[in-house]
Amino acid sequence: MSALANDTETQPLLAKDPQRRATPLPKFQLALICFLRITEPIAFLVCFPFLNQMLLDVGAVDDPKDVGWPAGIIESIFSITQLTTVFYWGSLSDRWGRKPILIIGSIGSAISAIMFGFSKSLTMMIVTRSFNGLMNGNVAVLKCIMAEICDETNESRAFSLFPVMLNLGTLIASYVGGEYANVGRHYPNFANTFPIFKTYPYLLPCLIAGLFPLLSSLAAFIWLEETLPPPSISSDPDAVPDEPEPLKDIFTTKINLIMVSFGVLSLMGSAIMGIHPLFCFTPAIDGGLGFSEKNIGNAMSVRAVLILVVQLVAFPWLQRKIGTWRLYKILMFFWIPTFLGLPFVNLIARGGNMAMVWVSLTLTLVCAAIGNMAFVCNLLMVNQAAPSRRSLGAINGYSQVVSSFVRTLGPGGASILFAVSIDKQIWGGNLIWVVCTATAVIGVWSGLVLRK
Repeated sequence: MSALANDTETQPLLAKDPQRRATPLPKFQLALICFLRITEPIAFLVCFPFLNQMLLDVGAVDDPKDVGWPAGIIESIFSITQLTTVFYWGSLSDRWGRKPILIIGSIGSAISAIMFGFSKSLTMMIVTRSFNGLMNGNVAVLKCIMAEICDETNESRAFSLFPVMLNLGTLIASYVGGEYANVGRHYPNFANTFPIFKTYPYLLPCLIAGLFPLLSSLAAFIWLEETLPPPSISSDPDAVPDEPEPLKDIFTTKINLIMVSFGVLSLMGSAIMGIHPLFCFTPAIDGGLGFSEKNIGNAMSVRAVLILVVQLVAFPWLQRKIGTWRLYKILMFFWIPTFLGLPFVNLIARGGNMAMVWVSLTLTLVCAAIGNMAFVCNLLMVNQAAPSRRSLGAINGYSQVVSSFVRTLGPGGASILFAVSIDKQIWGGNLIWVVCTATAVIGVWSGLVLRK
């Protein structure tokens, strides 16, 4: 490699030429990456609208108040198992290529989603979710591909698509899971024609969800271009091969502080993901809203739509006007009213005014959507703090491990804490909201200590 190439490759990512125009992105390849990104949340989240009712139906618990602990296990087991294999899949992608690993992960997600619909016991539900986590390292690999097709002039625009695709997948999963669960009750003529959906009332949404990763694996097989560079071969026997970035240059205080803040942010984001459907399902008298599966799906869809709108409309303008680092600190404050607002929504639900329930719930979810923009800021901050482009893969792997670890605690831990708060009536059933609000305060602090 020439001295000029080496010098360019090791330049800090913040050192940009302000006059340099953005490099055009490969639109078709970017579309394929976005499609692959959408499929994980569809396979992961499709069960959330009906999970609590399904746990009652399979006999995991008898009382709706006790559904939080098995729901917590189901919600967390994916991340627990993914945490054990994510580096393995990343390492394989460095040897086999990005494309085959993405195809394997997508097929694994499809099989897991479909088999979940055949579950008739808590054990089967846990096994299928575990399989999904073990087989799936796609997010980390997709981040590597994105870094490999981008440069410093267009990476912020490209990486900002990740949370948009995540929430588009959430929107699809919420609709499918809420609309097509228990099809025998909602569409009896269809169920009479296909009696398998009477035997397995949650199979149809899982089949639909499984189609998405199957289609994405086929699209990747046919059209996705391999981005892993071939091993460089030098004619100079004395040439020094490219060395990975030293760990001391990756695990710096600045990057570690960003990761700590990202960990708290991910904990809040995954907690609201776990609490939201359980809160909607729980009867109002017990601290929830008493929604049906369909209304739970509608509520999850409202949340996803709000995040999409805020992300696409507000974020680009705010990021240009305020700057990534300052905006991040502001956005972290919005998690406090998110968690403080939900118990007040329950108080309204106890009064039976459903119109006001939806209005107050939507206002709370608006705060969550605004706070959710902090994920994009953090992603950009991580890339900007990287010492060189050669370290992007390692730093994004570091970020994914933090995310997977926190997701083992967030949805499940929050769901279990919600169940304990309601069952034991700790602080009037409000222990969950006190803990979540305290976490949000810590999140604000973790943002304020960051320095550009």
